[in-house]
Amino acid sequence: MTDNPKHSRANFRSSFVAFSIFLVALYWLVVATYPEFFIFNPFDEPSVLRQITLLISIVGWLVIAIVPGLALFAYAAGNSKLIPLLPFAALLWPISVVLNQIVLYARDSVWYFDYLVNSPVFIATDILLPALLIFVWQDLKDREGRHEA
Repeated sequence: MTDNPKHSRANFRSSFVAFSIFLVALYWLVVATYPEFFIFNPFDEPSVLRQITLLISIVGWLVIAIVPGLALFAYAAGNSKLIPLLPFAALLWPISVVLNQIVLYARDSVWYFDYLVNSPVFIATDILLPALLIFVWQDLKDREGRHEA
């Protein structure tokens, strides 16, 4: 019996489908694991500045939990129209985290980055995966010859 090389390895399309499913699943599993970190009423905060940064955070995690997976799934199906959204989708969440850290530091004179040590999965969601999405976007942009952010 001979192996057909076409079926012996993943193709480009199936890799993007798998990656898009992984991204969506990972972010929503993290949200399910730490609901108090992601699901809250930003208007419970007395500070308007803090309310704004918390709203940006909510939008940021919703965007990173949905848009990259959708864009990469669509790309696997032959539609590259959402690929230009990848840098925005990848960076909004980590930028919102940094903004919140700055506002909290201004208020409390304490950095709260210890969450990265206490819950290391956030290293993946807040740093590694956004960086990987930028890398993937850069590669796809070069491959397609367009998709400027």
